[in-house]
Amino acid sequence: MKNFSVGYIALSKATWVTPEIDRIRQGTLERLKRLPFEILHGNALTTTTAEASAICRELNRQEVGAVIVHFATFPVGAIIPVIARELNVPILLFSTPEQPAAGGIWAQNSFCGANMAVHTLRKMDRKYGFVFGPASEADALLKKPLNVLKCMADLAATKIGLVGGRVPGFYTSNCDEMRLRSSIGTEVEIIDQLEIVDAAGKLGHEEARRGAEEVRRSCASFCKSVEKDILSTGKLYEALKKTAAKYGLTSYAIRCWPEWSDVFGIAPCASMGMLNNTGLVTSCEGDVLGAVLMKAQATLSGGIPFFADLISFDYAKNTAVFWHCGAAPSALCRKFEDTKMRQHFRVDGGDKKGMVNEFPLKPGPITMAQLDEDGDGYRMLIAKGTALDTEQFVRGNPLDIEFDCSVEKLVATIMNDGFKHHYSLIHADIEAELHELCKWLGIKPVLVQ
Repeated sequence: MKNFSVGYIALSKATWVTPEIDRIRQGTLERLKRLPFEILHGNALTTTTAEASAICRELNRQEVGAVIVHFATFPVGAIIPVIARELNVPILLFSTPEQPAAGGIWAQNSFCGANMAVHTLRKMDRKYGFVFGPASEADALLKKPLNVLKCMADLAATKIGLVGGRVPGFYTSNCDEMRLRSSIGTEVEIIDQLEIVDAAGKLGHEEARRGAEEVRRSCASFCKSVEKDILSTGKLYEALKKTAAKYGLTSYAIRCWPEWSDVFGIAPCASMGMLNNTGLVTSCEGDVLGAVLMKAQATLSGGIPFFADLISFDYAKNTAVFWHCGAAPSALCRKFEDTKMRQHFRVDGGDKKGMVNEFPLKPGPITMAQLDEDGDGYRMLIAKGTALDTEQFVRGNPLDIEFDCSVEKLVATIMNDGFKHHYSLIHADIEAELHELCKWLGIKPVLVQ
């Protein structure tokens, strides 16, 4: 993804400009420059529509991904329509609290300016965000809202390789490609499974060896029965990486059964977990929207998501177990010494062909979510909790979670509202950020609290 740059426009009326007001602009700018984004700006307060148009032209030239409009004081009202018309990027309004200046003068009237702006933007059918707080804390206040906007830009630039389509009968993995492209911006590249198999077969000796070494590094121990599958798993991993580079992919959604074990000799689960370890988010069973959600969670948190099923719950303990068959990234393991490569316990009747990486996942804060088509749009189920220290009580990758909400209510929401059976979990509290992302993208949030 290219660097995310943010424009900064500080507004004031010309008759309200004082050295102190300009110091507020400069101090805010210095705080914003501490953020992990490129901040692009003019060198003065913007006080007229002509000045606003000029800075908008420059920010357009530099291809900013969002703009902060700072109400250093109450501005000329006509400036807001200029910015809304000339900058087709998300707008974050920033206003600050104040106390009367010497002589009882209300020197900024910052909030009132933002209040006027939101009415104007609503009339112009423009979405916006609003942040209120001291200019001296601008970096802390604006970091999360800007990260959400960066996530939105990342999703618009995301290209998912759908390998082989969805698995048989999993209508939950269906995806309207054009709705996704028009609503969120994400592109889907259709790739035949045989192209990956062909790429694996054409790898050079050094590439295959490198892949096998990565397999060994991704796990603490191996069953004797899977030693023969290490090279094939490494080849599949390298072939998927090479194909991602070929098509410019940022994510995968892979039809991981039933053909893989027949056409390639192994299941792709362990290779998929390794891809997730590298940040190339990969969902199972051809679930494109699952991959979109995983990408969003990774961007918002900086972490690695876990794609899973909900398999059991305990109303008395307010817990639920999320699980998948052995494709979890080992970076999420409870302890590395827990990780063990085994043959898949389902493929061809079980324990006949590799390769899965089995271990329980680590404890910590968790945000669980699911992205689903809903009528002509989308909805997102969101719930947070705490992942508990989980034993390897079942084959695959289990994680027991104690939720903040009522698990009984969570299960009722899932079943009564007909949500999908795939979920994505991230070891972070990003409930608020996902909710904000839904607002910007027009997704219906379903928060279970």
